[in-house]
Amino acid sequence: MRIEIADKVFETWPDYRRYVIVADGVDNAGQSGELKALLRQAETAVRDNPALENYKEIPRIDVWRTVFTDMGLNPNRFPPSIANLIKRTRAGKDLPFINSLVAIFNVVSLEHIAPLGGDDLDAVKGDLRLGPASGDEIYTPLGKPDESEHPDAGEIILHDTGTGSVFCRGWCWKNGDPSKITETTKRVAINVDAMMQTMSPGEHEQAAKRVIDLLSQYCGGTAGLHLLSPENPGFSV
Repeated sequence: MRIEIADKVFETWPDYRRYVIVADGVDNAGQSGELKALLRQAETAVRDNPALENYKEIPRIDVWRTVFTDMGLNPNRFPPSIANLIKRTRAGKDLPFINSLVAIFNVVSLEHIAPLGGDDLDAVKGDLRLGPASGDEIYTPLGKPDESEHPDAGEIILHDTGTGSVFCRGWCWKNGDPSKITETTKRVAINVDAMMQTMSPGEHEQAAKRVIDLLSQYCGGTAGLHLLSPENPGFSV
């Protein structure tokens, strides 16, 4: 299996970078009081940050709103995941503790104001590819396994090249059901996205390593770190 980003993505958004953490042998069952406390702490920091009052205007969210506009998606109707996460948190709603891996994504997303996501690698039949949709791929919404739709042609999607299954629509808008992370997930790919005009390479790496540290502490297993860039758009698992 390869995990890769299409050349078209880097040609259109040359400042884009993605760290991918590939973890194997993780234990995602049960709940950790310490990890839940970290999540509550990250939420409190977001609520107490006056700079996030107009969260849509801060560079790290505005840049993704611009990306969505470039894709032909209205970012108000189809908000980037980080915008939706900040909005929900600022409204005073505690995020649910779905499982440890999802909690780790949310903690680091809130700490660094960056889109994070992940996929169960045992769901992948071909390669895992981020790139423009043809429009023929099939997307099954998270939590709605009996429903399906097609992405718009040209929309940036994360999909399984072997089945055409869309794991995430709109780059970082909405996850799909087939690759959802559950308590039985053992192998996972975790994405940490950044546009370099709003996040330094050093902080981007720091966010990725924070994920690895939390994985080691709360999920175990082994983890490898890969930076995808125009010079290195993919790797084999």
